[in-house]
Amino acid sequence: MSKNISSDYEKRISNQIYGLCSDCNRSKTFWGWCKNCNSKLFQKSFNCWTSGNEIIDQTIQDTQLNARNKREVIEWIPFDRFRNIQYLAQDGRIRSYCDDEKKQLDRKVYKLNEEDYKIAKNKDTRSPLQENEKTGFPIVLKKLNNSSNIHDGLLNEWNNFLKIIHSSMDNYSDSIRLYGITQDPVTLDYMIVMEYMSYGSLRSNLMVKKYNPIDKFINLLLIARSLSTLHKCNLIHGDFHSGNLLLQSQKYAYISDFGLCRPADNSNNSNEIYGVLPYIAPEVLRGNPYTKSADIYSFGIVMWEMTSGVPAFYNLPHDLILSLEICHGLRPKIVKGTEFDYVELMEKCWDPDPNKRPTADDLIESFKVMRSKYHSNYDRVQVPENESIIEFHPLSCYTSRKFDFSTILNEILIHSNLISSESLGSVLS
Repeated sequence: MSKNISSDYEKRISNQIYGLCSDCNRSKTFWGWCKNCNSKLFQKSFNCWTSGNEIIDQTIQDTQLNARNKREVIEWIPFDRFRNIQYLAQDGRIRSYCDDEKKQLDRKVYKLNEEDYKIAKNKDTRSPLQENEKTGFPIVLKKLNNSSNIHDGLLNEWNNFLKIIHSSMDNYSDSIRLYGITQDPVTLDYMIVMEYMSYGSLRSNLMVKKYNPIDKFINLLLIARSLSTLHKCNLIHGDFHSGNLLLQSQKYAYISDFGLCRPADNSNNSNEIYGVLPYIAPEVLRGNPYTKSADIYSFGIVMWEMTSGVPAFYNLPHDLILSLEICHGLRPKIVKGTEFDYVELMEKCWDPDPNKRPTADDLIESFKVMRSKYHSNYDRVQVPENESIIEFHPLSCYTSRKFDFSTILNEILIHSNLISSESLGSVLS
């Protein structure tokens, strides 16, 4: 019988593990947090702010009334609270600093340094820091494209994010902090305000992982826990790759970008595929619905990247031919010296039969065992200065994009199978 993990957090609350509130004498819902008292405080301030959109206002108010801890609180953040706004290279994200107006949420605030004021002098920096502004905390803004006239459908990523944050506490996992939502006064697009991950994406740190192999057990255990939380919400990620895995440090890794998340039982019969080709499962390339098992396939490709130090299939064009090869069984070449149990698990993840792939919970148990074999404290190794720089094929692409060739892909595969069958028949006869 499986353990009912999802009820454990509520049990801790009902058992008064967090103590009683000195004001209302009810059970606290987390250390230093009383849901009953804080919801009343939030409700009193509802008439002090508005996003200008009823759907967004209602969503924010609902989360504030039901927040069991500060991580579950989101707020409307006026755009004029942001400083040193800079566009990052990846995925339309924007880095900025936010002032600490809401002391109630007890954020870690940083004293700004000389480098921050240098950035303020850059001509491409929007809303630069002023000399009298001394503290703030780093954030990332992610634009909801074409969202000036927002509706329920455009809040898909936002709502999935909220669901995952709420469930992560129940499932002993963690997630990137979501602070709230804002609106760019120039474009009128709404933006999600998120925690800044100072180490960037896993993809930009793959070579570090190659030379610090024990990292992978810790990183992948945390990622597997987050993926398990996602799947327990009956969601699939739909765009799982190393560019969407972000590092807070070399040990702490998080899943990001939930824009393509969808209910696991919401079959998509369209021939349209979206993602980064090396991570897309063969059955999805052939036009079958994206499933939890397809996320696991992508996880297996990331496992390989952490042993090689390079993105999968970086030296090949990401086109129809590569898709055909993947459907015919092409996988990255196993790196010499990789642990046997790691290789065995990785190959199960990218098995061509989705039903033979492990679940996210299976991954958690496997990485617990692997991690236990090594000391968590170890001397880190720097990437050698003479490490060769890889040359990407000019037709490789690691940005998520749309593919619409599943029909022609299937026609070619069916035709090639017919030819193979005819050739086999000739040999037998």
